Amino acid sequence: MDTSSRAVAATALGLPVALLLLLLLIIGADPALTCTSPLAAGGAAEAGGTTGQSVAGLSQRQLQLARNGVVIGKQRGMSESVIIAELAAQATESGFRNLANPSVPESLNYANDGLGYDHDSVGPHQMRASVWGGVGIGKLMDPVYQINWFYSQAQQLGATAARMSPAELAQAIEQSAPNAYGAQLELARRLYGSFADIDIASMPRTAAGAAAAGCGTGGSGASVPAEASAFGRSVIENASRWIGTPYVWGGGDQNGPTSGGFDCSGLTLYAIYHASGGRIRLPHYTQAQQDHPSARPVPFADRAPGDLIFFTAAGGTDSHHVGIYYGRVYSGPDDKTGTEMLLHAPQSGQTVTLTPLSAWAEQADVRRYDVPTTPTPDTTPGGRT
Repeated sequence: MDTSSRAVAATALGLPVALLLLLLLIIGADPALTCTSPLAAGGAAEAGGTTGQSVAGLSQRQLQLARNGVVIGKQRGMSESVIIAELAAQATESGFRNLANPSVPESLNYANDGLGYDHDSVGPHQMRASVWGGVGIGKLMDPVYQINWFYSQAQQLGATAARMSPAELAQAIEQSAPNAYGAQLELARRLYGSFADIDIASMPRTAAGAAAAGCGTGGSGASVPAEASAFGRSVIENASRWIGTPYVWGGGDQNGPTSGGFDCSGLTLYAIYHASGGRIRLPHYTQAQQDHPSARPVPFADRAPGDLIFFTAAGGTDSHHVGIYYGRVYSGPDDKTGTEMLLHAPQSGQTVTLTPLSAWAEQADVRRYDVPTTPTPDTTPGGRT
């Protein structure tokens, strides 16, 4: 074999090895972080950057708000220092929660993460309705709007903002007590490290002139139907905060998502549990939820927001799906009838969402839950759906 023949043979033998090495590199590479990356795994949960420390006590919903703080800042071209200032401000003002306020009764009509009582302040940045409410409470209860507001305030400071430390910038924008934000800087830096590598290009482009949308609101700040009872409103609010969370078969319990998500009955048991103050703990199975002692049958024509609707296939004996009746959603002032919607966790490959009730053409049974004075035990074993 001459020299050229040996070279050809060596190249041919080396190609499979090179391809194998390339394949191993691709398989071993960390997937890019996006808005759909589970918050319960990877960098989002291990919010410690290179330290590997987790952020103890932060829920998935809180991490969603922190992620938006980073993503919206990056979408708007903010520096690391300014983004850390925004995160420190959120952490200090609300603990990464979209808070309603009884002093602003209209704020209670929007899905939220709890109540705050600081004057007339609402939302993750605790913007005062008496100062900033000209845009409408609906805007103030939108966490994406509030995060954009912070960055717009930073932009208005111009070169001055670049000379400030994150704590000084947060103070200049929020105008809270002196030195209020320094204690949260380490947490802010750890959260920034968790989400700084998120793939901005994977998100829909923001229309010209529109505010950065980040990863969306996850349902927080969505309008709750006015006709809902106090209990029904609470059921909807507790479920709405998980809009966008992946469907996971068997996922969800009274504490929130498990294995990264909810299935249909996992979402409803969570919402009923929290709306009832922990006094109703439903089993993780649709038919058992339908037959639960606290469940009161309601004629389909009398359904109301916050009721659960159970679906049974023709000829079936057990319901196979459950969702929360959301009420009518109107597309605008000229829409006089609205569209009846179901809030639910649909199926694998989808996320918690709102779907028109008209999508179901099978037996539908409505249940309304009566809150007992003491917790009802979960005595039903077995399956999930």
